[in-house]
Amino acid sequence: MRKFVLFLLAALPAAFLLSGCKTVRAEGPTLKIPPAKPHLDQAKHSLKNKKDAAATLPPVLGGLVSSDSWVIYKDKQQEEFKGNVSYDNGVYAFRSDYALSERAQSRFSASGNVYLKQVEPNGPVYQAYADRARYNYKTQKGELRADKGKKIRLIYTDGKQEPVTAYARKASFNLADEIFVLEGDVRVERPTPEGLQTLTAQKATLQQAKNHLVLEGGAALADPQRTLQAQTIVYDGNNNQSYAYGARPLLSGQSEQGTFAIIADKVQSDNEGRRVVLDGKVQGWVVSPRLNDSAINDKF
Repeated sequence: MRKFVLFLLAALPAAFLLSGCKTVRAEGPTLKIPPAKPHLDQAKHSLKNKKDAAATLPPVLGGLVSSDSWVIYKDKQQEEFKGNVSYDNGVYAFRSDYALSERAQSRFSASGNVYLKQVEPNGPVYQAYADRARYNYKTQKGELRADKGKKIRLIYTDGKQEPVTAYARKASFNLADEIFVLEGDVRVERPTPEGLQTLTAQKATLQQAKNHLVLEGGAALADPQRTLQAQTIVYDGNNNQSYAYGARPLLSGQSEQGTFAIIADKVQSDNEGRRVVLDGKVQGWVVSPRLNDSAINDKF
């Protein structure tokens, strides 16, 4: 689940701006071809002007991106793509209804049925669906957004397991600092042999370099056997520990002894779940089926 979030978000901007890749179909403005010059000196002068103009014109994406309409705004250093916008080189794929390249701001944005995909050779596949996307290739910051009442969808598939899927209203990332954030009714679903595991929160922040994940706002981790609920849940990969606090964390579920529910001020464990520590006003109960079925209960 952690790898899914960090690698998929890291892959998103790569689909926007790729240089040195194979060219795909593009429809652009018609260029008028000037008539041949009758004199050699005029031809040389014309060639010099063209070279000077080419030096000031930034590289264009029209040779890489396919669309129904492609317009270049030279003064603004912008390229506008409308209708069936797409790019696909076999490794990276991108689709949208509209896209705008703004060279002066080092920014690329897209809207309408945005789809991003990365296929790593002999590796996993990363996909994203959104209504709007933006990436600044100078600051390496970007975001994905969903329209009102909708969510973005992120999918990680490694070929060995069922796909891991995440939903949120917004995803933002800073590749320079390796920080990735999901916000707004975050939900991650991960199928396992034991059943579906889910992670929910209002906000999820991943610091890739520190291997550190924080779930905030009504956070919960659940599988078919147990559920952990708290205001904040932290996964610290580098120090091999996880802990939950705020709003009296509640751990409930089933074990070999029966059903249980435990409340404490703080719950801490190693990331394998072999050692669990409960701190501060620990309260709870365990219901054993063997005790419930015992004949002694007939006396009461």
